[in-house]
Amino acid sequence: MKELNYNITQRIAEAVQQLRKRKHQEGYPFMIIDNAILSDNQAFMEYSDGHIELVEFTKNFDDYTSLRRLSSNETLNLREKYNLIDA
Repeated sequence: MKELNYNITQRIAEAVQQLRKRKHQEGYPFMIIDNAILSDNQAFMEYSDGHIELVEFTKNFDDYTSLRRLSSNETLNLREKYNLIDA
């Protein structure tokens, strides 16, 4: 029987990159959730032009409002944290 070398972490990272690319190509933002620093009703939205906004969802999670646009340094740090630099 042939043994497979399977790296689940790499496969997950590739899937996230594909989803991110598809979202941007379709004109939608890519959502990044960071439970360690954000409230349950908040997320980061990365747009195809490269900017990232902190957003807050409505009570029913059917819409959101932008709270603020991240600075260049914050954007870079977030991308580094989630390995989204060269994606």
